[in-house]
Amino acid sequence: MLLQHSAYYLLARGLPGLVNVAALALFTRLLSPDEFGRYALVVAGVGLANVGVFQWLRLVVGRFLQASQDDPEGFLAGILSLFLTLACAATGLGLLLGLLWPDPVWQRLLLLAVPLLIAQAWFELNLSRVQAEVNPGRYGKLLGSKSVLSLAVGGTLAWIGLGASAPMLGLLVAHIATFTLFASASWRGISPRWPRADLLRAQLHYGLPLTVTFALAWVVSSSDRLLLGWLMDERAVGVYAAGYDLPFQGITLMLTIINIAAYPLAVVALEKGDVSRAREQLSQNGELVVSAALTGAVGLVVLGPHIVTLLIGEGFRAEALRILPWVTAASALAGIKAYHFDIAFHLGRDSRWLVVTGGIAAVMNVVLNLVLIPAFGIVGAAWATLAAFSAAALASAGFGPRAFAMPPVLPMVAKACVIASFAGSLAWAGAGLSGATWIAFGLGLFFGAGGALAGSLAVNLCGLQKAAVCQYRKWRGLPGRLG
Repeated sequence: MLLQHSAYYLLARGLPGLVNVAALALFTRLLSPDEFGRYALVVAGVGLANVGVFQWLRLVVGRFLQASQDDPEGFLAGILSLFLTLACAATGLGLLLGLLWPDPVWQRLLLLAVPLLIAQAWFELNLSRVQAEVNPGRYGKLLGSKSVLSLAVGGTLAWIGLGASAPMLGLLVAHIATFTLFASASWRGISPRWPRADLLRAQLHYGLPLTVTFALAWVVSSSDRLLLGWLMDERAVGVYAAGYDLPFQGITLMLTIINIAAYPLAVVALEKGDVSRAREQLSQNGELVVSAALTGAVGLVVLGPHIVTLLIGEGFRAEALRILPWVTAASALAGIKAYHFDIAFHLGRDSRWLVVTGGIAAVMNVVLNLVLIPAFGIVGAAWATLAAFSAAALASAGFGPRAFAMPPVLPMVAKACVIASFAGSLAWAGAGLSGATWIAFGLGLFFGAGGALAGSLAVNLCGLQKAAVCQYRKWRGLPGRLG
């Protein structure tokens, strides 16, 4: 069931992920490293403001909409009122900052970042609403259309020569157009109305502590770009962002799809009171998450030179290759932490430990960046990221049993190492069969996928051996149930 669910969500989330990879390939060819660096800095700043100001409201929608089915319009009226209040405050502060900024280039970018922040926050709030309403069709339309439209508009404007503004304008147009087409009708008849005091207190009590967790996660994943811009220059930010986003987006997308499929299965079993079934499901979930993270990381490192050549512009490649192994390892650890170790805090309903582990990673990341960037440049930033995620993963593994007893991780790591070894060695052998980049990458990917499948069967990942036998018997017309 878990593997089937993961395959289903791969289709639902895979298209936007592929479009994001295409956007990285396009913009690193149409923008210079300096222009891409400015764009990356603005996106990081918008992300910080989005998390700090609007994240709690999206969490409230996801948590409380289903609980407000007696008066959903009243609940949404309160959400709309809160959003408009926050949007007005953020707009005023953002415009003031932009107008006072001394550099005219950055002044234009900051003034453009203000509507982008509001549009992005509103779009993501609507995504949270659609998720809470369990409407995967509309969710796919919103996310997929936004990704394709932002690439088309941003790429066209970058080709015209608008520089760092091009992808920002593409995102702005995509957020507005996609909401207008697929979500605006659902707000008809809803007027802003301030929520009751008791409801507002409950919403703040739930959302604000989790916002701290998301803000700390932003510090670990994005603050290095701001520090690179401060300690070095915009070009360093551009090449670092290109080398960072490629492995991080790929591994995060894969593990997010697995988590979307896997986590609810464990929750359902636990809520039904079947603790043994929940632990069995968590064991399978952990096997899949750890194996996918390590195998994906090994594959990215082995095929890294081919992937970078194919997907990243020439002006970014050399520096991207320098940091790719370190960022890939950090991405795998970040995914294992978020989608395995941190699950203990969610199941145990004890989110305070998320703040602790996030705080450890954030402080270590900032301190190490300040120490390592002046001495080692973007490689120092990558080392700081790896150290921060390593510490966070160890802290989460150590504190997790205080909230909920998770299955032992060492057997999962052992299986993952076997699968990664199969996949990595065969990917390396396949890529070596040709000197042409496209063909070498294709052969490496094909052989690596075959190695991953063979390794998964060898270690019986998530009961794959029984599933394979059952499928074979079904194909041969034999009884599907094993004796």
